Amino acid sequence: MKLVLLFLLLLNAFLLNAEEGFDDGFDDNIDDIITTTLPPEKNIVYGSVNLETHYNFNNDKNLSSTKLLLDLTTDYKMDNGFKVNSNLKAYHDFIFYASNNYETTPSGYESELNLNELNIEGNISTNLDFKIGRQIVVWGKSDAIRITDVLNPLDNHTPGLIDIKNLRLGRFMSKLDYYQDNLKFSTAILHENRFSKNPKFGSDFKKSIDLSENKPNNDLKNTGIALSLTGEFSGYDFGVYFADTYLDKPYFKDGVLQFDNRSKMLGLAYNKVVRSFLLKTEVAYFNNIKYAGLTDTRSRIDALIGVEYTGISDGSISYELALRKINHYDDIINTQSNNFTQQESYQHALRFTQSYLNQTLNLTAIAGVFGKKGDAGGFARTSLDYAIDDKLSISGGIIDYIGGSTTTDSIKNNDRIFTKISYAF
Repeated sequence: MKLVLLFLLLLNAFLLNAEEGFDDGFDDNIDDIITTTLPPEKNIVYGSVNLETHYNFNNDKNLSSTKLLLDLTTDYKMDNGFKVNSNLKAYHDFIFYASNNYETTPSGYESELNLNELNIEGNISTNLDFKIGRQIVVWGKSDAIRITDVLNPLDNHTPGLIDIKNLRLGRFMSKLDYYQDNLKFSTAILHENRFSKNPKFGSDFKKSIDLSENKPNNDLKNTGIALSLTGEFSGYDFGVYFADTYLDKPYFKDGVLQFDNRSKMLGLAYNKVVRSFLLKTEVAYFNNIKYAGLTDTRSRIDALIGVEYTGISDGSISYELALRKINHYDDIINTQSNNFTQQESYQHALRFTQSYLNQTLNLTAIAGVFGKKGDAGGFARTSLDYAIDDKLSISGGIIDYIGGSTTTDSIKNNDRIFTKISYAF
């Protein structure tokens, strides 16, 4: 109806001014129309409420999670054009009340309130933007394996269950972005030293007692810096990255997990489209990495190659291979204190996605394994996600943990079925 009214008004203005030109009356009609247009909303609130359950069928835990989760995002636009963004994540797991299969409640597993993002952003000039606060910055091109993507830690409480893009934890930083044609130069000051949330004692994925941790304070001395130059062009894009910050890799010393593993990273990422294929590559160099039992540090080179095929109707298949190599290797690194880390570590990721029923039913199958031949363990996950309507969806699947190494053998019996009901608002 509004489109018909708009058309009639424009037609009337055209007929009235056909002989006299368009200077008289036409602008007045447009002003009348514009005044009826509603202004954009200044405050947008959206998110989801989820009920998630896990059933383990290869160990004695049986029902291992019954979790209620809230994911709430707000975007508020100020009168001066600046935006305030926030993301709050919270959950409570009722399994620790209902089940006696857990002798202890793992730290941080029963409930959590996480202000994952809270920042303000805006334009300083036409080519210069700023963003200050807790935020997520994604580096690199890989979807499954992190090479240059080092700025945000992950929530790894249940390994392999969720894709990396949904696991990143926000970090407080001050960032400037400068745009020039197809290029973007970014600089960030990293005020917060936040590390990944790994499995805790008492959970399915950790049987040993949690060690004391020594983490760097969030002060001026421990502030990091990150620089990047990225470009997007027809058929390809690239990124060059530099970071001087603490690695998300603790080491064991004096009975304590030490997190003062400060390293400089220089990395490169490149994507290229060739017909229905997307070719990916990443490489990164890290210096001054500390290992238990060594008085001096080592450097490491990480590299990745990958390919994604999108010629499938409503689907895709991808494969990525990563190699991490420690320079000037010492055999003491291949001990329990260093998780039996070998000089060369391989990681594979194979992923298949397909949509059905007008993209309301989505299938995802992914395998992530370690070892040169993929024989050092990992996981395989298959899941289905069905959108009942715009707000309500259900999903579920199965994840199989694969043994093959000292690390993966300890979790290989944690295979589970998982389900989730989501309501978006």
